[in-house]
Amino acid sequence: MALKRPSFLPSLDDLERQAEARSTQRGRPGSHFDHPTAKNVFIAVLVLTVLAHLVGGIVFVLFF
Repeated sequence: MALKRPSFLPSLDDLERQAEARSTQRGRPGSHFDHPTAKNVFIAVLVLTVLAHLVGGIVFVLFF
């Protein structure tokens, strides 16, 4: 017995059209991020990594 698709979900044809429309849109030239949250998370992780290395380097120089 096949499951019936709930009526509140978009049809597969609609999803396919949306995916095609998104694939034709290009981001700003020179931008590697499609989503602003992804860019913010990347920057935050980058800053934390640099700070951790700086603090680790200082601790290493002072105690070893």
